[in-house]
Amino acid sequence: MSHPLEPLFALQKKDLKLIRILREVQDIPKRRGDIEAQLSGAKKKLEIALDSRKHTEASLHDIENEIELLNERVVKYKQQQMEADSNEQYRAFVKEIGTVEAEIKEQEEKQLSLMEAFEQGKTIEQTCREQLAREQGSIADEIQELDERLSELNERADRMKADRRRVAENCDRSLLQKYSRILNNKKDAAIVLVESGGHCGGCHMKLPPQAINDARNPAKVVGCNFCGRIVYNPALDR
Repeated sequence: MSHPLEPLFALQKKDLKLIRILREVQDIPKRRGDIEAQLSGAKKKLEIALDSRKHTEASLHDIENEIELLNERVVKYKQQQMEADSNEQYRAFVKEIGTVEAEIKEQEEKQLSLMEAFEQGKTIEQTCREQLAREQGSIADEIQELDERLSELNERADRMKADRRRVAENCDRSLLQKYSRILNNKKDAAIVLVESGGHCGGCHMKLPPQAINDARNPAKVVGCNFCGRIVYNPALDR
């Protein structure tokens, strides 16, 4: 006499494979999102480098204008110095010229620092562009692989669902409903084998002697008192 759990156990093998496939299908969008986030990070780095370089460039332009204005003031003061009517006026222009020239020197030092920063910024920008180009190529390949994998998995899942329906037709309706409830709850297995020593193959707890004896009887369906899974041992159902 065959055990009524035999077709259910065969169904479970298909279901567990299908579950693994569907889990991978569900995971692919997350993996795709992680990959796209890497690209967004590279784009953000480039944007920051561009903004920094543009800011430095604007600051350089401002300092160049400032130095030009200061030099014009020096020329003006020197001209006025030559036209001074007294020593006091002459000394005043000397002091004013010295003050402006000191400011020019200070601005030129800032200009030099900004020029160095500008060159460094261009190097960083170029590095970011190259990194973005590399990641765009790599990520495009990875996304294509994921899309191909998703298509393959969906096709396999469709075939397995059709195969599952055929196998389910040979299962007892009431047992199939019980099996489905347990599988939805446990996710890993609804029907488990009796392990060596009389332990449940799901939770690994020691089964009562009566449960082990009942597992030999094809007329009975035994559930584990600890985890609720259906206990099955094809070696004992003869």
